Order: sequence, then structure tokens, then C-alpha cells
Amino acid sequence: MRLTAGWLAQWLVQGDYCSIALGENCLILDSQSETEEIPFDDWDGAIAVHRGVVWGSLEITSADQDYCWIVHGLPWAQCKQFASILLDAYRSWAQGRVEKLDAVLPDMLQRIDNFMGQSTYLRQSDHHSLHQYLQQSLAMTGLTHELAASFRPMAFERVEPWLEDNTDWVEGTNQQWLRQEADKWSSWFDKFESSPLNDSQREAVLINQDHNLVLAGAGTGKTSVLVARAGYLIANQVAQPEEILMLAFGRKAAEEMSERLSLKVNSNIKVATFHSLGTQIIQAVEGGMPNVSPLALDEKARANWIAEMLTEQWQTAASAKRWQKHLTQWRIPGFKADNSLEKQARSEQLAAWIWRHIELIGQRGANKSELSQSIEESEGKASKPKMKSELALLWPCYRAYEQYLKANKQIDFNSMIQKATAYVAEGKFVPEWRFVMVDEYQDISPHRLALIEALCQAKKSDMPHPTLFAVGDDWQAIYRFAGADVNLTTGFEARFGSSHITELGTTYRFNSMIGEVANVFIQQNPQQLKKNLTSFKKQKRKAVTLLCQDLLEQELVQLASQNSKSADSSPVSVLLLGRNNNQRPEKLKAWQKQWPQLALNFMTCHASKGREADYVFVLDVNKGVFPAPDRETGLAGCLQARNEHFTDAEERRLFYVALTRAKKHVWVCADPEKTSPFVNELIDEKYPVMNKIKRVKVTKG
Repeated sequence: MRLTAGWLAQWLVQGDYCSIALGENCLILDSQSETEEIPFDDWDGAIAVHRGVVWGSLEITSADQDYCWIVHGLPWAQCKQFASILLDAYRSWAQGRVEKLDAVLPDMLQRIDNFMGQSTYLRQSDHHSLHQYLQQSLAMTGLTHELAASFRPMAFERVEPWLEDNTDWVEGTNQQWLRQEADKWSSWFDKFESSPLNDSQREAVLINQDHNLVLAGAGTGKTSVLVARAGYLIANQVAQPEEILMLAFGRKAAEEMSERLSLKVNSNIKVATFHSLGTQIIQAVEGGMPNVSPLALDEKARANWIAEMLTEQWQTAASAKRWQKHLTQWRIPGFKADNSLEKQARSEQLAAWIWRHIELIGQRGANKSELSQSIEESEGKASKPKMKSELALLWPCYRAYEQYLKANKQIDFNSMIQKATAYVAEGKFVPEWRFVMVDEYQDISPHRLALIEALCQAKKSDMPHPTLFAVGDDWQAIYRFAGADVNLTTGFEARFGSSHITELGTTYRFNSMIGEVANVFIQQNPQQLKKNLTSFKKQKRKAVTLLCQDLLEQELVQLASQNSKSADSSPVSVLLLGRNNNQRPEKLKAWQKQWPQLALNFMTCHASKGREADYVFVLDVNKGVFPAPDRETGLAGCLQARNEHFTDAEERRLFYVALTRAKKHVWVCADPEKTSPFVNELIDEKYPVMNKIKRVKVTKG
């Protein structure tokens, strides 16, 4: 069915539309040069009929009211009747869709009311689920937003903002809820710890996004936040104690957390290491305790197995040749050319080197070809031959280890976590926990994160997915050698999407002058997350001193005299920190005996993580010592996370950790003739430090 202008009218309209026809659920407009098809979806369902001097015209408007089409020169006598036919066709088409719209609208409106009526923090997953449901429901009707709004304007006034996401409303409502909840629980927050929780700590406790990361800088009270979070969930009847899982990295940390939760909150909260959690999951699925290999538990048994394995391998000419060829170009820890093979196999250093690579390969979970591909894709062309050679030596060791485990029906810690992850992902283990909390998240490794993700993606009946609450500090990520990847913290938001990051902005450990040095130093690396960390203790006197290493004992004498011990006073704590154990002072025991007023201890910077002292001395911050040169030029370097491009990124974080162990003052000790790049930066960039080092330029020749 078509209505067309006469030949004279067509000539006069000169290119405008001069013909209109009814197609299948569409209008077809023609000019002398083109044809345009307008689906009923794009039409608002109205036609304006205009009468001219001789002819008539029909005006059609788009559903969004942004555009109109006019057909000119039509026979006036037929215009109204033809318009009526078009409208009848449109109404017939629309009626079926409106019936579908009427069928889904009540549920759409109910879903919106349910979401808006929640008296809790609105999670992104719920918001996204609502948005998706509304979009899909409308799509089922076959109507556009505009047409649905034109048919049911009052109902769609409530629906339309949510079809557009309505993020501003959600964010505003959450902020209002946080203020109200903070007021409601104000007295509880005041009394939960010996000191009232501050505003950022309270916010961290209250927010209940799908995935939550709390950036807890040194001394900001992360443990208080973890414990208070569990306490709030239970006190507010959001969770039962049995629905909370707390994960720690070490047995000692887990025991300390369990003790604190039992004292402050409830003893039924599950506190576990990743290994003990893996054990529980496997036991629940298999009905018995997993058989953990003694090689993973007993250093002596491990050394014996490695010695036997090497001896057996070296009896094969091809294997012995591979090792000999490697040793002509590169050294291996503990391997000395003048020792017999039997003696070499018993080397502790060699055993430690082999075991570390076995663990790293196990963590990667890759086959030999995938590892070879990783080597090819790695940076550093010069190190690739060494990596390939080490892979040729160590892959047979790893395969022998796998065969040993299989033959003895044993697993190690890596395979335990991987098996537990698979059981959760496959639905063989359905966790009861609704809240998964992780301490020291910056130390997370990919295979541990896989287990956390499996737990948080698990769903029981109609319950929502468990919520992740991770507490950590990317500024203190110093365990790459153990498989940790700082990018899992810095990339938290990009990885999880539905997430919220809260900063604990006040440190109660170190004073503002230590903070002015440490906080600026760590943020020179642009890949570290920027945050404002202010010190509760304000002072104007500089609290970081650059000291000649030779003057260390003299400075300790002064410190001891300033802190003369009286009968009723306890000794002040002093930490001597070294990049490694080689920096342990020979006179340490004599000093401890000489100055009882100083609780004097030495430890490595890595071991000092989580510790604090009144005073700290960082020893031998010299070139080639701290920052330590990157010795991971072989396979271990390829197996570890290496996607940081800032020079000495992890060493910088380690130095930051050392600086922030001190409450009152920190001394950075160095040899004036070989000062570290870190010491040079503190001097050259005019950090607020007391400089007692006069650098000496060493002339060549």
C-alpha cells in the first residue's frame, strides 16, 4: 500500500520525499534519488497531516523526538485516510508489545523498589544485576526506551533512570548510609579498642562492596580494622561467626589473629593459613587428611632426596654433560669444580637452589614448553641462554619430584592449594563463609589469589557471592622472591571491577618528620598507589639522620646515655637492620651486655616487616649492598613476577619498610666512599634529613 505524489508535484519538491508506503512493521519513504526505511521502533506512532494550496503532506517524528521526516506533494483527498491506515497498522504492531510490557512492568518496578529499599550498603553486583535485568526485560517486549515511555509514561518515569545506570543515586545513597551508620555505631567504635577508631578506619569497617581493598600503611592499625570489621558484622547481625573466614600467611600471624578475635569478638570465627585452609577443603571432599610430603616439611629429608636424585641423574652421561656444559659458562651456588660429584650432591647451597626452583616451577603450574615460551618473551636478551640452560638442568629435577609425589601418593603445599582451588571451582566444596578476609594482601601470589577468587565466586542457593575484604599495603610488598606479585594489589580495581579501595590515612607509629622522608621516597615510583599518609605524632625536629657507618658505636653510646635505665623504667627498643645477615655487627653481643638500657636487636629488613622499635639503625646502605643488585638473571628471574619497570622498585619498598620501623628516630648508615643510590637521593633531592655523611669521590687510578 503506497501513496505517491503526482509527476508535477515530484518535480516541484526537487529531491524531498514524495512517496510513502506501508511495509512489514515499517514505513518506506522514497524520493527521486533514495529510499529510506523507518522501523516502527524508530517512529513515535503519530502522523501530522498538513494541507497546502494544492497538495497535502505527512509529517512523521522519530521515537526520541530528535528527527522528523516529511513527505510532500501527496494527493490531499487521500492523505487522511492513508494516515489512518498507517496508524492502525502501528497500533496493531504496538498492542502485542504493550501487552508484553504490561506483563513485565510490575516485576521491574518491584525489583527497583527492593534495591532502593535496602537498609545496607548497596553493592555493585546488585546494582549491575538490577540494570541487566531491566535491560533484558525491556528487550523482551521489543520496544525501545522511548516507545515504552510513551506507552506507559508514569511507570517508566521510575524505570528509565535505572536503564541509564543511575550511578550517582547509588553513590549518594551509599554516602548517606555511611554517615548514618557511623553515627549509629559511634559509641561502639569509640570503645572497641583502647583508642577510638578514626574516620578512615570506621569507613573501612562499614563499607561492604563486593571486593574491598583497605590500603593500610605502616602503623595505621590494620589489625584493629580487621578485628573491628569482624566484630561489626557480628554485632550488627549481618553475619554469624561461622560465616567469617580470616586468612593469614603464616602460622604465627594466624595464631595471633585468632587469639585477638577470641578475646575481642568471637572464638568461632575461622582463622586459617592458606595451607590449613587447603587441608580443610581437601579433607572435606576426599574424606581424609591430605598426605603432605615430608620433603615439604622436613629440611633433612628434602636434602637427602635431592642428593639421591642428583646422584642418580649424574650417572646418566647426557645429564652429567648438561651440568658440565652449564658450569663452563655460569656458576651454580654450592657447586665447586674441585669436589667430587658425591660431595657436590650433599651441598646445602645447591640443595637450596634446586628446591627454590622446584617450588617456583610448581607455583607457575606450567609445562616445559610454556616455560620455554616465557623465556623467549622475557626481557634481557643476554640472560636467555642462561635461563634455557638452567631449565634444561632443573626440569628433570622437577619431573623427578612430581614422580616422587605421585609414587608415594603425596602432595606439597603448591599442589594442595591448586587442588583445593579446583574443588571449590568445580562445586565439590561449597564454602559456608559469606565474608572472606585476607591479611597482608600485598604478599598475595597468583595461585593463592586463585583460591580466594574461587571462594568469592562460589554461590550457595539464593545467597549472594561472598564478599572479599583484603587489607594490605603495596608500599610494603617485599616478598617477590616467595612468589608474591605486587601488581595483584596495585591492579586490584582493574582486576575485580566491583570494588572499593579505602585508605587508612593516619599512622600512629612514626612521627611526621620520618613520614616526610619515607612517604616521599616510596612514591617516587609512579607505579605505587598514591595515598596521603599523615602522622598522628607531629614534630618539627628532623628524625632521619644520615650517618657514617664508622660512627655507629659512638651514636649508640650517646643513645644509651640519653636513656639511662632507672629501676622503674623499661629499656628503649633499638633495631639494627641489615639488607641481609652479612650486616650483623660483630660486637652485637658485647653491646647488648654493655647497654642494658637499650633493648638492642639485629634482624634483616625482610624479617623486620611487622615489627617496630623506638629507634632504628639501617646498616651498610652502600652501593652494591642496598639496593641489592638484581642477581635473578637466570630461570628464577623468569619464574617470578617481573613486570615492574621502575629501577630497584622492590628494593625501594624494602628501604621504606626499614625506615618505617622506627617510632622516634632512624639512622641510615653508609660508607662515605661508596654511598648507596638511596643515600645519594636523600642528599641530592634535599629530603628533610640530618646529613652527617661527607661523601668522598673515589678517583680512578
